[in-house]
Amino acid sequence: MTGSGRTPREALPDVISRRLKREAGQRYRLMALIALAVVVLDQLVKVIVRATIAQSEVVDVLPGIDFVHTVNTGIAFSLFSGSTGLIAILTLVAIGVIAIVLVAYAGQHRLVPIGGGLLLGGSIGNLIDRAGRDGVTDFIAIGPWPPFNVADIAITCGAILLVLAIVLSAGDD
Repeated sequence: MTGSGRTPREALPDVISRRLKREAGQRYRLMALIALAVVVLDQLVKVIVRATIAQSEVVDVLPGIDFVHTVNTGIAFSLFSGSTGLIAILTLVAIGVIAIVLVAYAGQHRLVPIGGGLLLGGSIGNLIDRAGRDGVTDFIAIGPWPPFNVADIAITCGAILLVLAIVLSAGDD
């Protein structure tokens, strides 16, 4: 018998439920902390770029890698340039949908909160630029690719981790 007058077998579902809730809370906190870290890092680096590199100035970093201060008013690869307001609204809606999906699936695989935090943080970082600057500050130029930023790296890595989590979870079935 337990303190509540139930046998350990009867109390087991409540114990499991409390543990699952605690683990879910830890995953949500991890996702939020990763998102916050990405936003802070992204915005800090963009402030430094805007303060130290003139727009369109090219700074050689390594062979094939340059820093070049650009402002992207479109989305990935400068698609839909000039539609900053519409893109900001669509991004905000997408962040909301992604957040809801991630909360629902955070417990499915341990990569979900990590990938989700990266994806949300990167999306929020670029949204801050769109809302406050009418375009996203990009600065990393590698070979023929259009310039990108820390938020873009986080979004890409987050999406890859989420796909990996789906593939690995499907293998568990």
